[in-house]
Amino acid sequence: MLYKLTALSCCGRIIFSMPRSSNRTILILIAAALLVLGVGAYIVFGIPAQERGAAQNLVEDFGAQLQKVSLLDPNASSTMAEAYSPYVQEALLAQWQRDPESAPGRLTSSPWPAAIVVDSMSKQGSGYVVSGRVALETSTGSAGQSPVVILVVKEDGRWKIAAYQEPRSE
Repeated sequence: MLYKLTALSCCGRIIFSMPRSSNRTILILIAAALLVLGVGAYIVFGIPAQERGAAQNLVEDFGAQLQKVSLLDPNASSTMAEAYSPYVQEALLAQWQRDPESAPGRLTSSPWPAAIVVDSMSKQGSGYVVSGRVALETSTGSAGQSPVVILVVKEDGRWKIAAYQEPRSE
């Protein structure tokens, strides 16, 4: 398609004009290109950021549940199921229920685990390895922190904790 350019002189400037239908076509092509670039940027940058955020939220929400499970309670297994099942894969939960003292939660009345603070996350296959700290509290305030490493994977469209490693002080 050939475009006829018309040169006009106005105020010492030369102005080029094209027929209106050509202007509309060019604007549509520019808008389409911008739309494609926007969708591409969202796919490259937006989706991974959303998934990373969802995985981090899962870990932080799980951290808020830790103080609800007293590991020395005779009912620890059922309390664990209630508090942890939305966050943890079934196999890991079953392992913790068989051996509650290997699970995260309250070992003593004080200090207790109050939260998980996420320090870093790295992509591992289709999931994330999360490094952080379990914040310990007492009735008078902070009682220190314990390092934790957590593997978070997607299961049936939802993020779940597949592995949890926290050193125990004896």
